Amino acid sequence: MTRVALALALVGAVHSYILPLEDLRPAPRLPLPTRPLEWGDVNFLSTSDTHGWLLGHQHNTWPEPNYSGDFGSFASFASHMRAKAEDQGVDLLLVDAGDHHDGSGLVSSSPEGAGLTDDIFGMLDYDVLTLGNHELYKYEAAKWIYDRRDRWNGRFLTSNTNITVEEDGKVVSVPIGDRFAKFETQQGRKVTAFGVLFKFKAHDRNLTVQSPTKMAREAWFIDAIRDAPDYFVLAGHMPVRGFTSEWLPIYEAIRDRHPLVPIFIFGGHTHVRDCVQYDGRTIGVVPGRYLETIAFTSSNLPGPDDDGETLRMNRRYLDANDVTYRWHTGTTQRNFDTDLGRNISDALATLADKLKLSRVYGDVPHDYFLLRHPYGHPRSVITVFERDVIPQALQDEKRGAIPRIVIGNAGSLRFDVFKGSFDKNDELTVSPFTSAFFYTRLEAGIGKAIADEMNRAGASKLLPMSPREEDEAHVQQVYNEWLASQWEDYVQNGGEEDLFEAEQGQKPLSRPLPSKPKTLGYVTRDACVGKGDDIEHIPVPFSPNQVDFIRTPLKGVPDDEEIDVVVMDFAMDDFLIAAHLLRPDLKLSWDHFEPYAEGTLINSIFSKYARIAW
Repeated sequence: MTRVALALALVGAVHSYILPLEDLRPAPRLPLPTRPLEWGDVNFLSTSDTHGWLLGHQHNTWPEPNYSGDFGSFASFASHMRAKAEDQGVDLLLVDAGDHHDGSGLVSSSPEGAGLTDDIFGMLDYDVLTLGNHELYKYEAAKWIYDRRDRWNGRFLTSNTNITVEEDGKVVSVPIGDRFAKFETQQGRKVTAFGVLFKFKAHDRNLTVQSPTKMAREAWFIDAIRDAPDYFVLAGHMPVRGFTSEWLPIYEAIRDRHPLVPIFIFGGHTHVRDCVQYDGRTIGVVPGRYLETIAFTSSNLPGPDDDGETLRMNRRYLDANDVTYRWHTGTTQRNFDTDLGRNISDALATLADKLKLSRVYGDVPHDYFLLRHPYGHPRSVITVFERDVIPQALQDEKRGAIPRIVIGNAGSLRFDVFKGSFDKNDELTVSPFTSAFFYTRLEAGIGKAIADEMNRAGASKLLPMSPREEDEAHVQQVYNEWLASQWEDYVQNGGEEDLFEAEQGQKPLSRPLPSKPKTLGYVTRDACVGKGDDIEHIPVPFSPNQVDFIRTPLKGVPDDEEIDVVVMDFAMDDFLIAAHLLRPDLKLSWDHFEPYAEGTLINSIFSKYARIAW
C-alpha cells in the first residue's frame, strides 16, 4: 500500500524554512529532532487515548503532518527500538493506557469496525496495557476484549474493572483481563505490573469499576506487592496529576512496603502531554492523544551498593511520524519498515477499504478550525456548521420551505475540517455522533430566546450532567485549558504572530525567519526536569470565544410568526429546561416534538453538505 506519510503532498509556504529530508521527498518536509534519546537501564515507549487513529493524521495542514505516522510505522519503530535495547543490554517495554474506541472513522463507522481495529491494535505485542472508559460504554466492546484476552498472554491488565459473564453455567463477575502481571524482562529484571481505571460511573450494564482507593486495600493487591520486584509498572487510564489523585493510594500502598523500589506510572485520559515525579524514584508520564505522541521514558536502576539516592529519570514526547522514528533509530526509508509494520499498515488499509472510509464527498476549499478561531469567524467549524452546513444539508421534504431554526450542540463537532478531499473518515472524525432531529411549532422570537438562554447558561448547566457528559466535558476542559495556556504564553512573551499568518499564506513575513525552523505543534510545560518536547514548535493558536449551542440564521421572519423549531435530540433536555424558565406557560415536553428529516443523523450532515457545496 502507499504509506500514509508518503501520500502527503508539500504543504504551503512554510516549507521554505522547514528542513528537507532527502530520502522522504515528496512527503512533507518535517522538522528533524535535534538531540538523541537518553537511554537508561530501563526504557519505555508509551501510548494512550489513541481513539482509533491508527491510520495516522492524513491532512496537509499543520500540525497534522507532525502526526502522519500510522500504527504500522509505530510498530516498525518499536521493533527497531527493541533491537537497540537488546544491543545495549537494557530493558525496553511498550505500555498503553487505554481508550481505543470512539474517535476516528475506523472505530466510529460501526461496532464491527471498532472490534476489527482492536484486532489490528493487537498485532503489536505490548508488554503492559489496559483499557479506558471508552471501552466500557457498551458491554459488547468490553466483551470483545474479554473474549480475546488470551492473545495478550496475561499482559492486558484490568486490576479494578470486572465484567459479568456466564461460565460453566454460572453467572460470575470476573476481571476483563488480568488483575496484575509478574514477569521477567529480556534482561532478567523482575517486574510487577497493574492496569487501573479511575472510578468511572458511566459504564454499561454488567460492568463494574472499583475505586483505586478500595483496590489498594484489597487482599489480592497487598499480596501481589508483597515481594519486591526490580521495578513496578502501573498503566492506568487516569491523569498523573491535576483533577484527580487516584494514583496516590496505589503509590502510597507500594511505598509503605517498598520505599526504594522504582515505580513507573503511565497515565492518560486528559489528552495532554504531562509528566510528574512523585519522589526521586517514581515518575508518571502521559503521552497525549490520537496517536500524535509517543512518550519515551527512561531511568537508571539502583546498583548493588544502593543508598537510596535519586534516580536519573527522563521523558521525551516524540511527534508520531516516520521522520522522527527513522532519526531516532538510525534507519532510512529503505530499511525502516519491518514485516510487522507492513502487515499492520496493509491490514489498516484493507479495513479502511472495507469500511469505505476513503469515499470522497467533496473538496473543501479552506481549512475550518474548531478552536483556533472565535465563534463567528468565517473559518470556524462551528460557524460554518451553523450558518452553511445545517441550513443546506438538513432538509425535511414534508416540511418543505416552512421557516425554521435549528438548535444543537456545538460539542457534537469534535475536530477540524481541512482543505482538500473530504471523505467518510473525515465525516466521522468531525462528528461521530448519531443524534437525530425533532421539531415543534413556536413563535420565532420564543425559539431564538430559548437558544440564547441555553448559551447563557452553558452546556448542561440548566440540569445535572450525566456521568458520561460530566466526564467528557472535564476531559475537553483540561485539554482546552492546556492549549490555551500554550498560546497565551507565546503571545505574552512576544511570539511572532505574523509568522503564523505567513504559514497560512495570508501575508508576507514582516521580520526575519527564526534561526531554528519550527512548525505548529505542542509546546509542553510539565512538572518534570528539563525539556520534554523532542522538537521545538510554535503553539497552535487558540480562541476561548466559543459557544455551547448553535442556532441557524432566520432572516425576514417576524418574532411573532410561528416557525418550525428543530432541536438535536442530545440538546433536548437543555432546550426544555430553558423553555420552562422563559415560558413556563407553554409546558413544553418531549411529547410536543415530532421527528424532523427522519433518518438523518448528525454524523451524516457534513457529507450531505459536501455533495452540495464542496
